[in-house]
Amino acid sequence: MAEAFYESLLNSEIVGELQSYANQADNYVPVSQEYMGHQYHSVDVHPIPHAHPIERHIVRSMVTINKKYYNYDLYGTFEIQLLRYTPGGQYKWHCDYGLSANPEGDRKLSMSIQLSDAWDYNGGELHILDWQNLQSTMSKEVGSVLVFDSRVAHKVEPITEGERYAIVAWAHGPQLR
Repeated sequence: MAEAFYESLLNSEIVGELQSYANQADNYVPVSQEYMGHQYHSVDVHPIPHAHPIERHIVRSMVTINKKYYNYDLYGTFEIQLLRYTPGGQYKWHCDYGLSANPEGDRKLSMSIQLSDAWDYNGGELHILDWQNLQSTMSKEVGSVLVFDSRVAHKVEPITEGERYAIVAWAHGPQLR
């Protein structure tokens, strides 16, 4: 079985393009949900349009990691979003598998790209569990990329100060058997 997740780092030129896009994006939609009287998640979402020039960097990274580590059957369809976490913003433990904008496929791989400098915000750590249920924390280094099996549980701690920007993406494929 493949590892639950893999981390890498994007080069500074690509990171600059992604940060520039994030700084210019203005049509965020607040998304929040309560569960049993508690805030489950709260984040501002900006969908990145299909075929936008930055899409190639994200797709290339995900496809490369899939070929090298997972070898999952994928359809070649991806969902990509820019997220903005502000004070109080968070996402409690969850898995992405199966939740898909593509009605013919499931989310099989998930990705998170760190766009904010660690000193621009407090809180907001992305935690992930591996196959042995051990918790790891994604690096807050700008350009850090985390690709993981969409069945793996993960969460984002509440932001206490500042803003955290990240790009998240999902690769779709046929249901795992």
